[in-house]
Amino acid sequence: MSDVPEMVHNQGFDNIEIVGQKIKLRPLSAADVDPAWKLVYNCRDIVKWLLWDGPTDKAAFTRRYAEEFPAEMQAGIGYRFAIEPLEGPNFTGNISVRLPQYANSANSADIGYWLGVPYWNRGYITEAIGLACYFAFTCLDAVRVSSTVFADNFASRRALEKNGFTIDGRLRRDVCKFGEWQDTLFMTLLSEEWRETHIEPVSVKLIPHVEPPGAAT
Repeated sequence: MSDVPEMVHNQGFDNIEIVGQKIKLRPLSAADVDPAWKLVYNCRDIVKWLLWDGPTDKAAFTRRYAEEFPAEMQAGIGYRFAIEPLEGPNFTGNISVRLPQYANSANSADIGYWLGVPYWNRGYITEAIGLACYFAFTCLDAVRVSSTVFADNFASRRALEKNGFTIDGRLRRDVCKFGEWQDTLFMTLLSEEWRETHIEPVSVKLIPHVEPPGAAT
């Protein structure tokens, strides 16, 4: 049963746990650095589908997981979740819910994700997208969730379509990967579409972030 307390919308959080049928989403932490690095570093099968070139500096990678991502979550400007199967292991990949930094799109969210190759074809990403959308629409009052995928990434496109996303447009020669230009697809899900098709998480636990008295604003 979901437990989304009143008055937590559009706030930062100290902790978030969203549990589905196969996986749960929880905040990334320093404990995830080593398993994440082993799965994604220099892994062409994953990196070829990412809009960035993957990690190259483990110190910077560690700093992001241990410091930057928790700070973003507390500030309410972005949420980075580990994808943790209920049957284990503790980390198989991650999914991000990113918020725009310009005022006119304050109620939109964008998601991005990757999953370690050993955990493909188990339904983890499809469910992770569904849980991330639940968080965006229920806890962040989003009116739209979007995701950009490479046109040839049929598995990622299908996972989004299973969650109700549709293609809004094709950006030709949008990203250069390994010396070749790739087209991307911009896919979206609107709040009213989500309400018609979404599934409920098994449970949701949220701990809103509250600044201590006298803290700078």
